[in-house]
Amino acid sequence: MPPFSAPPARFSSLTCALRLSSLGIVVLCASCQSFDYPRQASVEHTPRLVAGLKHSPDMPTPSFPVAYDGSDIWGRLGQGFSLVDDNGINQRIARQRDWLLANPRFLRNASQRAGPYLHYIAESLDQRRMPAELALLPIVESAYNPKANSIRDAAGLWQFMAATGRDFNLRQTAWYDGRRDVVASSKAAMDYLTRLHDQFNGDWLLAMAAYNAGEGTVARAIEANQRRGLPGDYWHLDLPRETQDYVPRLLALSLLVREPEVYGVQLSPVANAPYFTAIELARPVDLGRLAASAGIDEAVLLGLNPAFLRKKTVDGPNHLLVPREQARQLSASLAKMVSEASDAPTEALAVSATPMSPSVRLLP
Repeated sequence: MPPFSAPPARFSSLTCALRLSSLGIVVLCASCQSFDYPRQASVEHTPRLVAGLKHSPDMPTPSFPVAYDGSDIWGRLGQGFSLVDDNGINQRIARQRDWLLANPRFLRNASQRAGPYLHYIAESLDQRRMPAELALLPIVESAYNPKANSIRDAAGLWQFMAATGRDFNLRQTAWYDGRRDVVASSKAAMDYLTRLHDQFNGDWLLAMAAYNAGEGTVARAIEANQRRGLPGDYWHLDLPRETQDYVPRLLALSLLVREPEVYGVQLSPVANAPYFTAIELARPVDLGRLAASAGIDEAVLLGLNPAFLRKKTVDGPNHLLVPREQARQLSASLAKMVSEASDAPTEALAVSATPMSPSVRLLP
C-alpha cells in the first residue's frame, strides 16, 4: 500500500465463464470471456502476511517454464519473471510460498478477479519496461478487487491512501474516487513505483518495500544499517513485520504463476487480449439505466467503473470502460437515452469506442 498508511486492504469476486478441460488445456479469446463482478464495495482483510512458519524442504524447485503458447496472460507474464531468480528462494520467500500452497482458494479467487484488468496492467508495465511481477502486486494489495476498502481507508486495486492518491492526481469527491478507477489508479501506482525505483538506485525490491511502508521508513532503515556497517539491501533491513513479508509474498506468487503445473496451482484462465474498451461520453450517465437499456448486467459496468461511487458518471473522466464485445450495443443505448431525454437527434451525443491499451491514451 502506498504510504501515509497502514496495511493494505482487500477483496471481492470475479468468475471466468471458461473452465479448464480435464487435461488443463484451454485456448481463450477475448470475446468468450465473461466475469462476475463485485456487487458492492467491501471492507475486507487480506490474509495476514505470514512469518515464522517452517517451510517444507521437499518443495519443488523452479525449473525452466513451459513454453508459452500465446493464449493465456498468466503464461505471458510468467515468461517475463526474473526477480526471484536474481534473489534465490530464501526462507522468507519459502514461508510465503508454503502459505499460498496451503491456501489455494486465495490465489484461485484472486486470479478470477484479475480477469478484466490483467491484460491492461500487463500491457502498461510492458510499455514502461517495468518488471512483469508488478502485475501481481494487486494480488498482495487487494486480491484484485477494485472496490476493496481497508479499515484504514486505503482503496482500490492498488490500495492508495487518500493523501497519496491526491499526490498522484487521483481525485476524490462524494461522487468519484480515482483510487478505485482501474486506469487512473494503475497509472498512479506505476508512476509512484517508478519514482521509488529511481529514488532507491534502481532496486525494485526496495521500491516495493517503500510502496508498502513509505519511502521514509525504508530510507531510515537503510541509514541505520549504514551507520552499523551493515548491508543496505532489502533482505538486511529492519522493517515493519508486514513489509518484511510483503516482498517475499510477491516473489512467492511469481514462482507459482510462472510454474503452476510444478506446484499444482490452478489459475483462472485469462485471455492474452484486451477485455475492455473506452466509450467517450458527452454528458453524465446513470450506469443502472444504461445497463438496463443495453440489456447487460449492471454489475459488469460497475465492475469496470467502480470509481463512480453513486452509479453516475459525475466528477470523473468523460468516458466509461465497457467490455469490447458490448461496446457497440452500449454506444447505441447511450445515443438512444440522450435522444429520448432531450428530444434531440442522436448525433447530439458524441460517442466513440476506442480500444483501451497503453498505445491509445484517453487520459492525460
